[in-house]
Amino acid sequence: MKIRNRTAAFSLLEVMIVVALLADLVVIALPSFLRARRSAQNTKFTSELRIFAAAFEMYAADNNKYPAETGAGVVPTGMTPYFRGPGWTTTNSIGGQWDWDYNQGYAKAAVCTQTPTNADPIQMVAIDAAIDNGVLATGSFREQTPNRRWAYIIE
Repeated sequence: MKIRNRTAAFSLLEVMIVVALLADLVVIALPSFLRARRSAQNTKFTSELRIFAAAFEMYAADNNKYPAETGAGVVPTGMTPYFRGPGWTTTNSIGGQWDWDYNQGYAKAAVCTQTPTNADPIQMVAIDAAIDNGVLATGSFREQTPNRRWAYIIE
């Protein structure tokens, strides 16, 4: 007669309980993680926007004028020495391209982001609240074309 050694193992019920507990933890933690990630994204965007606005103001102070209008993602002539830190030609934290607007109908000088892929209207209102008044139609941070372009007006 053979004696079988029984190996230690988890039962199916025990494995299912552990999986259910892990699923509950994910359900509880995921919304907090997503909120923290969105908040960090907004803070980074706001910081970069202010850095670029300060760079254009320094250029204007040194040259008694703002640089000429350029297309999205193109560094305006003479601005390279003023840009330290975030990249003007790279995709910003909300998935858009940086753009310089000079002597446009809505402002004399503005730093813009256009075609952001990751931004939603609620997020943009939160960014506006951090910069300005929380209303995208007024103030220094405004929506220019519904859902696709936002501008931080310098002057």
